[in-house]
Amino acid sequence: MKLAMCVAAAGAGALAAGSAFADISYSHDFQSGVAGPEWSHQMVETAPLGGQRFLGQFGNEVVTLTLPGVNTGDTVNLAFDFLAIRTWDGNGTHGPGPDIFTVAVGGGPVLLASTFSVGDPTSAHRMSYPSPVGMGSAPSRTGAIANDTLGYTYGPNNFPLDATWRLSFTFTAPTDGLVISFAGSGLQELSDESWGIDNVEVNTVVVPAPGALALAGLGLGVVCGRRRR
Repeated sequence: MKLAMCVAAAGAGALAAGSAFADISYSHDFQSGVAGPEWSHQMVETAPLGGQRFLGQFGNEVVTLTLPGVNTGDTVNLAFDFLAIRTWDGNGTHGPGPDIFTVAVGGGPVLLASTFSVGDPTSAHRMSYPSPVGMGSAPSRTGAIANDTLGYTYGPNNFPLDATWRLSFTFTAPTDGLVISFAGSGLQELSDESWGIDNVEVNTVVVPAPGALALAGLGLGVVCGRRRR
């Protein structure tokens, strides 16, 4: 019985050693009202409806998140809520625009560059997301996980206009120290078109070197040897 338990433990340990080690590097929901020095812009706003706090509002500007603990070659999983507020016009073929939201990694890939539209899904406004700018024509609010839940309105009739998308990306860290930029472009004034982000999560996955795997296996062997005595 002890031998069987030892073999099972060794197999499980080897499986764990052979896979990547995961570490949750960073998460923030801004409910404390404080963004932290890792953010280049630290305005935190409370939504008119429901009291949700988020980083924003922003317009045609770049907001960066800097995480020095990420190393070159780490696999990074990024997820966050993108909040588009009021009259985002999408591709801009039926009014101002195009209204673009971009996510990019410093020294690395552009993860997203798409237009978004916040309006009646039956309207003439179209948006490129989930495709890049110039490569898609989807109805307004395509892919949104929440609509008109924040309490932002527009016009004399106070028509509710906001939408939330949950966005996620996986990429390889290009340098030591991770810088992620979030940007809006093509937007009108904040009272007309703005954006924010919330519920940010950055997880890193580190693949152990072959030497580390060998040491892990050696450690398991020592443990098993002790159990047999």
